[in-house]
Amino acid sequence: MDTINNNNKSVDISVIIPTYNKYPQNLLTLFSLENQKFDLSKVEVIMVDDGSTDQTSQILKNHNFSFNFKYIKNIKNVGRPAARNIGIRASSGSILIFLDAEILVQPDFLSIHSHYHKAQHNAVVTGVLFIKKLYSALIPGFSDSQLEQFKTLLKHNPALKGKYVEFLKNDDYTPLMSKSHILNQSYKSLSVPTDYEEFYKRIIIKNYGYKLLNYQIPWQLFGTGHVSVQKQAIEEVGLFTEYPGYGWDDLEMGYRLYKNGAIFTTDRKLVSYHQEHPVFEGIKDESKINYYRFQETYNAVDQMVISLTFLPVPFNLHEINQILILYKKLCHDYPVKFSLLKKNFHYMLREIGRLVSKQLPITNLKPKSSQASEEISTLKEKKLLEEIGEYHLFLKCYERLEKL
Repeated sequence: MDTINNNNKSVDISVIIPTYNKYPQNLLTLFSLENQKFDLSKVEVIMVDDGSTDQTSQILKNHNFSFNFKYIKNIKNVGRPAARNIGIRASSGSILIFLDAEILVQPDFLSIHSHYHKAQHNAVVTGVLFIKKLYSALIPGFSDSQLEQFKTLLKHNPALKGKYVEFLKNDDYTPLMSKSHILNQSYKSLSVPTDYEEFYKRIIIKNYGYKLLNYQIPWQLFGTGHVSVQKQAIEEVGLFTEYPGYGWDDLEMGYRLYKNGAIFTTDRKLVSYHQEHPVFEGIKDESKINYYRFQETYNAVDQMVISLTFLPVPFNLHEINQILILYKKLCHDYPVKFSLLKKNFHYMLREIGRLVSKQLPITNLKPKSSQASEEISTLKEKKLLEEIGEYHLFLKCYERLEKL
């Protein structure tokens, strides 16, 4: 591993960017970080080049930045969580911002994150709710759906049509923007909203607001594409767990932070732009396996409840949060009663994760009772809970799992 510094000034904020063969998109990200309304003498950007074979290593040689730029080159690819850990170890700031290599940020990006961390100890500020798609280039390997989505931009950007024709003819990397587009913010015309952006607004923001009040699974918003946390908080809970493959290492970190008292929040102005690129379909399978690793590490209902999003007809995040609130209320109000419902609910949640990790159908979740009396006792518990009348959504969830 080689480390190159271009400055040694003291800093308040460390932006940690792992990258693997993302040039020149990662260069555009650096330009957006330079275009900040913030004192960049207090900022370091740590780019951990995780064994790239493209031109990433030439960035420091060919460009000077207003912030302190630390370039760390891994000889071998070690994976995203390990690369982030390298960045954490190399960081000097009291605030750590994790950013994907292809995410463009707006000029108030650093100011917003800094504001929240100064106002709230142990804050986590997430921007993953408001990430838009951006077509900064046409890239060989784009899916049909990506190309179809790009074509919707041609209506309002007719100048792009020539670029699109050129791309179809040559099947070669075709840039659509440069540094000037970032400086004048015109790159936004190349963006499209995402489905999950609208989903987050409708399901999370509408019900819990930007402060995420009473949202008890905020750790699932700790997406390292765009999130910040105080370095002290990381030091208290430890570095990222270095899962192999793709996914869930960041949410596992979010879970640890939340259990350690972190206060999660977001801001409507934290809009950022993900530069689209081809996606390896295998990451979906890797993610499911890593979810199971995460699940089995803690084996707790407040963590495994997220598996309800994997169902053939999933519960949404608002429903899941309400189910968790009711489960916690049940445990608090009746610490001894309803032991079979609690045990079976735990079992069925855990079974979902196991089946998903093995790419098996989510079915036959109901525990097989060895005694008929236990089945009768479970029915009695369900009837009694229904009579209490405060646990309708929890019972609805429980019975849906039983029937799968």
